[in-house]
Amino acid sequence: MPGRCEEWLSRISLYLDGELAEHLCRELERHLAECPDCHVVFHTTRRTIELYRRYGRTPMPAEARERLFRVLRLEDLLPRADQAPEGPP
Repeated sequence: MPGRCEEWLSRISLYLDGELAEHLCRELERHLAECPDCHVVFHTTRRTIELYRRYGRTPMPAEARERLFRVLRLEDLLPRADQAPEGPP
């Protein structure tokens, strides 16, 4: 993504929380109308927040969590077999 996109993407949370200045909101809305990549990120973020607010935090089965972490190449964040599992993050 171009540098301008990174700048706008860093402001999406402020926008969704109603904390972005009005003139920046208008600029972000124009950018989202013109940039399909940022549009997707914006709507995905908004939908994620909506789902979290509706359903809260739900536990993920350990096997699914391990598969997800492997696919994302985050295995180093998984607890080792000799470690006791931690509570919810």
